[in-house]
Amino acid sequence: MSTLKAKQFHLIEDMDIAALTLAAVERVEAVAVKVQTVVGTWIRRSNERRHLAMMNEHLLNDIGLSPYEVQKETAKFFWQQ
Repeated sequence: MSTLKAKQFHLIEDMDIAALTLAAVERVEAVAVKVQTVVGTWIRRSNERRHLAMMNEHLLNDIGLSPYEVQKETAKFFWQQ
């Protein structure tokens, strides 16, 4: 193989590696965004349920919830809707 052909081959090989690396980085970034969204939702649910559990009966009546509904909601795990 001539030196010129060998250099062209390595250039193409390097371009393929760069494209594959970029594609892999983009996939990792997409997964990271999804994980961040899910974890954020879990944290929000956990905080909302903790605050709901601390409300007195007067506040619960104001927002239209019964103690039974609050107990049912606060008994859920953070990943449950």
